[in-house]
Amino acid sequence: MNGGNLFPGPVSEKLKSNENTEDEKTLAEDDQNDKNSGAMNHRFEKVSVNLERGVGKKFGLGIVLVHQRILVCKVENDSVVDGVLKVGDQILQVNKKVVSNKAECRKRLMTCLKDKGCVEVIILRPKTSDAVTMIEQEIQLSKQPSVENLKAPSKSG
Repeated sequence: MNGGNLFPGPVSEKLKSNENTEDEKTLAEDDQNDKNSGAMNHRFEKVSVNLERGVGKKFGLGIVLVHQRILVCKVENDSVVDGVLKVGDQILQVNKKVVSNKAECRKRLMTCLKDKGCVEVIILRPKTSDAVTMIEQEIQLSKQPSVENLKAPSKSG
């Protein structure tokens, strides 16, 4: 026996071989990204809101996809979302499910409201006036026609 140690060889050698794994590198990068994004954290807040189906109320929500983010671009007065969501809110989750495109987001919102009468939405809301301005500008730019749409149609012979 080697002093009651069940594993042959020094333990430190086995631990040393696991240093700097890809997971550790990724975690280190994530930590650095968190430090770099400190400026974003004070400008936005994560909020949980609940939407409830209203009798005779329209849904009243307009959304756009900007840089892989689902942003609220329109909230109609006297609608289900009025007073709950605001223009500029980024929709992250609908009933604990991450949504990544407009169609999926809208379908999930409508289905949950229809089936359950209410839906929990996790949003990222701008807190500062400069954050609100930045998001509003992104929404406006997303509504502008793309360069491809501005090209004159080619003549067919």
